[in-house]
Amino acid sequence: MAYHTTSLSSLREKWGRPAVPSLFFLAVIYYEELFLKLYCFHTLSPESALFTLLFTLPVAMLLGLLCGGLSPRWGRALLPVCTALVSLWIGSQLVYYHMFKTFLSIFSLTKMAMVAQSFGETAVGNVLASWFPISMMAAPTVLAWIYRARLVPDGLDAGGGRRLSWAAMAAAVQLASMGLVLLCGGGVLSLRYIYYRAATPELEVQNFGVFTQTQLELKRVLFGIAPDSPGGSQEPAPDMAPPDLEPTLPPPDTPAPPPESNTFHPEAAPGSHTLPIDFDALIAGEEDEGLKQAHQWFSQREPSPENLWTGYFEGKNLVWIVAEGFSTLAMDPDRTPTLWKLSHQGFVFDNFYTPLWGLSTSDGEYVTTTGLIPKSGVWSYSLSSENYMPFALGNQLRKEGYRTLAFHNYLYSYYDRDKSHPNMGYEYRALGQGLELESGESFPASDLEMMEKIVPMFIHEDKFAVYCLTVSGHLTYTLDTNAMSARHWDEVEDLPYSEEVRCYLACQMELELAMESLLRQLEEAGRLDDTVIVLSADHYPYGLTDEQYSELLGHQVDPVFEIFKNTLILWSGDMEGASVHVSKFCSSLDVTPTLSNLFGLDYDSRLIMGSDILSNADPLVIFANYSFINGEGYYNSISDQFTRWDGKEPDLEEVAEMVAEVQNRVAYSGTILDTDYYRLVLSQGVIN
Repeated sequence: MAYHTTSLSSLREKWGRPAVPSLFFLAVIYYEELFLKLYCFHTLSPESALFTLLFTLPVAMLLGLLCGGLSPRWGRALLPVCTALVSLWIGSQLVYYHMFKTFLSIFSLTKMAMVAQSFGETAVGNVLASWFPISMMAAPTVLAWIYRARLVPDGLDAGGGRRLSWAAMAAAVQLASMGLVLLCGGGVLSLRYIYYRAATPELEVQNFGVFTQTQLELKRVLFGIAPDSPGGSQEPAPDMAPPDLEPTLPPPDTPAPPPESNTFHPEAAPGSHTLPIDFDALIAGEEDEGLKQAHQWFSQREPSPENLWTGYFEGKNLVWIVAEGFSTLAMDPDRTPTLWKLSHQGFVFDNFYTPLWGLSTSDGEYVTTTGLIPKSGVWSYSLSSENYMPFALGNQLRKEGYRTLAFHNYLYSYYDRDKSHPNMGYEYRALGQGLELESGESFPASDLEMMEKIVPMFIHEDKFAVYCLTVSGHLTYTLDTNAMSARHWDEVEDLPYSEEVRCYLACQMELELAMESLLRQLEEAGRLDDTVIVLSADHYPYGLTDEQYSELLGHQVDPVFEIFKNTLILWSGDMEGASVHVSKFCSSLDVTPTLSNLFGLDYDSRLIMGSDILSNADPLVIFANYSFINGEGYYNSISDQFTRWDGKEPDLEEVAEMVAEVQNRVAYSGTILDTDYYRLVLSQGVIN
C-alpha cells in the first residue's frame, strides 16, 4: 500500500492533481465500455478494444481535469457524481439495447417523458430484470465515493497553465485517434467509413464505444449525413429468379440462397415508374453542392419497370395493417387459421424481411409506408409531418377518390402520429381522438375490439383505403404485464415453450381474431372480393430474447439475418385458393412501391429507396447496420464479409459498389427528410 501511495504521489507531482482522477475515469469508462460490448454483442475484436481505449482517453482526461482542477472539496464532491453520470449513460444504453436491440438516441431523450408515461412500468420491469449488468455498472460509483479523498487529495493545485496543458493534451489525443482511424481504410466497410461517413450506432458502439457514438450522433443531428459520391456502377446485377420450391431454413449465420427456378416471372412491360422530372435543369440551377449531388444520384438511378402486375388491383379497396411484433413463427394452421390462410394464398413472399431500425415501431411504420430508410438519431416519421409526401398511399389514393382513414388502438399523439399520419393523407383516429375502446383502459388494447369498431366506419364507402397499426402484440410478454397474453393463456398453456414465448403466442391470438373479424365483416357486406388485405410487422418480436426466439425456430437463431425473416401478406378476396409464389429477396422497404405498382398509381421509383417486388428490379434487403442481401450474395457488416451464392470468391471492387449503393440509399433517404426533397423536386423539376 505504501508503494501504491508513493506511485500516486509521484504521478500527481509530475502531472498535477488531474492525473489520478483521469486515470480512475479511464479505468471506469474502459471497463464499462468493454462490459457493454461483451454483454450486448458477445464479441470483442482487438481493433475495437484498441480504439475504444484511445477514444476513452480524452474523455477521461477532461473528467479528471474537471474533478482535479478544482479545490479538493469540490473535486471530491464531483468525483462520485461524474462517475455516477458516466455509469448511468453507459448502463442505460446497455439496458435499452437489451430491451429494444437498438441504442437510445439523444433525440429520443427529449421525448422520454412521453415514453416513460406510456411504458414506465414495462421499463421498470426490464430494469429490475437486468439487475446483474446494472450492479456491475454501479460498482465504480461506490468505489469513487469510498476513495474520493485519495483520488482527489490536498495540495498540488492545478494552476491555470497546467489546466490548459491538460486540456490541450486531451484534444491532441482525440485528434491523434481520429487521425489513426483515417489510416484504417481496409475492407469494404472500413473503420474509417464507419467513423466519418456512416450513421450506424450499432457499429459505432462496437468499434469505438458509447461515448464516441454519442459524439458522432450529435454531429449527425446537427450537420446531417454525408453521402458517397454520386454515380458509380449503374449496371443491373444479373437477374436471380425466385424459386418454385418450398423455402428451407438457412444454416446458422446465413440467409437461405436463391434457388434455381420459380413460378413467378417478373416480365417487363413497356414503361417505367418515373415522373417527367428535368434533373438536368435542377442540377444546372442548384447552388447547394449537397443538393446538386442528390440530383445527380437520383437522375442516374435505374427506375423500376412496369410489369404484368401493374394495375392488377386498380380500383380495389385497401386494408393495410402494420402488426405490432408480428412474426411468421406466431402463425399455426390450427391456432391461427385466418392468418395462416392469408399468408399461404394470394402473393406468397418466401424471402421477406422486416429489419429493425433505431426507433422500432415508428421507424418500422416509416419504412413500410414511405419506402424510405429512417434517419439515425431522430424520429423520422415525426419530422416527415412537415414535408410534402406525395407517394404516400393515403395521398395517392385520396386523389383517386378513395376515403382514406388511419387507425391505431393506442394513444392518439404517441410518436406524433397525430401529425405524421394526416400528412400521409389519412383521417387519423386513435385512443383519445375518434376511437374509444373498453380495452383501452388496460395494456395492450384489443386488436379485435378495434376491428369491430372501425370496419363499420368505412365499409359502406364507394372506395376506401384504410391503414391500421395494431398494439396487442406489444411487449412485454408476461401474464402480469400483457392483458392480451392473459386473455388467451388457456389456448397456449400446454405448448412446449417457456412462459414468455407462450405469452407472446397468446397475445398474437388477438391479431388472429381481428383478422377473422375483418374478413367476416367484409364478406357480409359483399366487399371481400374487391378488397386487398396487406399485413406485415413493424419489427420482429424483440421483446423475446434470442434464446426464446430460438425456441420457436427449433434451432439457435442467426441474429444477423435470420431473426428478421418474416411474412408479408398480400391477398384479395378474388384470389382465394390461388397463390403466386415470389422468392425474390425483399423487405418492408419494398411494400409501398409494390402496392403503388399493383394499384396502378403514378410515382417515381427513382425517388424511393425500396423497389417493386413484382418487377425485375434487382433485389436488395438493407439492414440497419449496413448488412444486406442481394441477388449476388449477402454481406455481414459485423465481419465485413461478402459471401456469394455460387460459392466463388467475391470481387472486392464489385462488393465495394454494392456497399456504396447501400450507403447512398441510407444517406439520400436522410436528404429527402432533411430538405423536403419531394417538394423541391416536384415543384421545380417536373416538365409540364
